[in-house]
Amino acid sequence: MNPSLSRCLRLVACLALLSLGGCMTQPTHAPDSRTAVIAPDSGTLSSRQVFVTLMTTLAERGFIIERADPDLERLDASYAARPPLTLDAWVSEVNGQIRLSVTGDSNGAEIAPGRLDNLLVDVAVALNARTVPVIGTP
Repeated sequence: MNPSLSRCLRLVACLALLSLGGCMTQPTHAPDSRTAVIAPDSGTLSSRQVFVTLMTTLAERGFIIERADPDLERLDASYAARPPLTLDAWVSEVNGQIRLSVTGDSNGAEIAPGRLDNLLVDVAVALNARTVPVIGTP
């Protein structure tokens, strides 16, 4: 076989393999974030109550609490699924309002619509409160 033909065939085979490699990559999605004000229907709430209720709600849903700092009112949790879901959440008090912020990442895969919203609502319901979405940066 002609050496230049052999080299040309190897080059074509390499290019074909490289072009197929692009088909195997999955699209990546940015982490999803939600922030809401937790407004009590009656009485008052503390940011500590919201933090503890968030931890309880995540544990009831099967999340593993990896880090929870009650002083900073921040926690990291994960859910063993395919793809895995990791959450970063924090509670803050801004101008007398208690804000709950949650960011979820699913290794670049899209997070199911409403999953983070439902979490915020479930925390509020457990506190006999309601959520008021915060638009923009928390």
